[in-house]
Amino acid sequence: LFGISFTDANTGTVAGVSGTILRTTNGGVTWVQQTSGTTNDLWGVCFVSADIGSVVGSSGTILRTTNGGTTWVQQTSGTTQRLWRVCFINADTGTAVGLSGTIVRTTNGGTSWTIQTSGTTNELRGVSFTDANTGSVVGGGGKILRTTNGGATWVTQTSGTTTWFWDVSFADANNGIAVGEYGKICRTIDGGTTWSAQTSGTTKWLYGVQMLNASIGTTVGGYGSPNIGTILRTTDGGITWNSQTSGTSNVIDNVHFIDANIGYAAGTNGAILKTTTGGQ
Repeated sequence: LFGISFTDANTGTVAGVSGTILRTTNGGVTWVQQTSGTTNDLWGVCFVSADIGSVVGSSGTILRTTNGGTTWVQQTSGTTQRLWRVCFINADTGTAVGLSGTIVRTTNGGTSWTIQTSGTTNELRGVSFTDANTGSVVGGGGKILRTTNGGATWVTQTSGTTTWFWDVSFADANNGIAVGEYGKICRTIDGGTTWSAQTSGTTKWLYGVQMLNASIGTTVGGYGSPNIGTILRTTDGGITWNSQTSGTSNVIDNVHFIDANIGYAAGTNGAILKTTTGGQ
C-alpha cells in the first residue's frame, strides 16, 4: 500500500499494487475493497473531502471519485509516465508528478489535465502545495523545484545534496521538509530559498512525510538491510527527530495525521498502522 489520505479521524482511503483501493469509515476497524477499474499499480491518493478524491499510478493513471469511492472514473492525464504523487488543495485544483520530470495540473477537478514544463528529466517523487499558486516538488538527484504561479514556471532550488528525495511536505508557504534515501531530511523555513540538512538518526530510506503544522511532523520508511518499519517524529519544526516504535518490520510508505494525536500509516504486505497518541 503506497498512498494514504484521511479527511477525518474515521474516514480514509489507501491505494496500492494492482489497482488496490481500500476504504474505511470507522477509523480503520474495517476496510472495504473498492472497484478501481484498473490493474495498474496506484501510488498516490488525495482526498479533499469525504466524497471527493483522486488516485494516481502507473502508465499515467488518474482516477477520480465524487462519492467516496463507490465509483471511480478514469481521467485522461495526457501522459503514459508513472505518476507517483498527487496533491489537491481544493476540489478543482491539483498537481501530480512522476517519471521523467513529469508534472500535470488540473484546475477543473481533472476534467482536463495539462502537462507543465518542469525543466528536468529527473524522476519527481513528491509534491506539496499550500495554496493554488505555491508548491514544491522533489525527486531524483536531490532535485527540488518551486512554483509561485501555479506551475506556469518551475524554478530549481539548491538542496545541497544529490541524494534522492522521495517526498516533501510544507506546513505553510515557508516551512517545509523533504525526505529521501539513507535517512536524508532537509528543512527550509524560507520557502526553499535555502535548505539545510537535519540529523535523522537513521540510514533507512524515508518514503513519506507529513508536516501537520510548522512544529509537528512525521516521516516514515524503513527500506534497508534489514527492512524495518521506521517512524520519526518532530515537534520543533524538523530540527530534531525522535524514533518511534512502529511494531512492524514492513516498510512504511506513507503517513497521514488528522491532528497531533490521530494518525495512520500504510506500507508493504498490506500493513496499515494507527496511533491515537501521536505515536508515543
